[in-house]
Amino acid sequence: MARAEQESLAAPPLESTATARQRVPSVEVHLYRRGAGPVAIFRSDLAGPRRDRLDVRRIQASHGLRALFAFRPEGSRRGRGLRIRCDPAAGYSALPFRDGAAIALDGEPGESWTKPVSVIVAGLLVLAVMAAVAANGVPEPLRSSRLANGIFAPWILFSAVIIFARARTRPRAP
Repeated sequence: MARAEQESLAAPPLESTATARQRVPSVEVHLYRRGAGPVAIFRSDLAGPRRDRLDVRRIQASHGLRALFAFRPEGSRRGRGLRIRCDPAAGYSALPFRDGAAIALDGEPGESWTKPVSVIVAGLLVLAVMAAVAANGVPEPLRSSRLANGIFAPWILFSAVIIFARARTRPRAP
């Protein structure tokens, strides 16, 4: 019996390192994009001081989203819910989530810079061409074409400026 006691004292503890580690709380996220999808299903670890907050900034960055909303994918009240706001300092959600929960989120994609830049460049190019034609007159090749019979009337230039300004200041959906 003394030998059995010595073996049990010298033997490593019965708990393996896998069970000794604490399990990180997580939620299952079904991510939709503008109501279509789900485009991704993944597990997200809960973070924060009490391990009950969703890391909103990380989800937005990894999926190219600018906003996250609660989402109900089926039923009579299908659609977006409230926006999931995050703490400005840490990037965690303001509301807590339960470990093991399955949640549905709807994301608003971030805008690319190519579209607004190309619209601005095209608008400035059109305005520059109209101003050059108004200042120097219509070149001979354009004068003979049916596209530009004569010089541009001032109201055409004015209309182009109004349309360009309205397109740039139009409110966008959140």
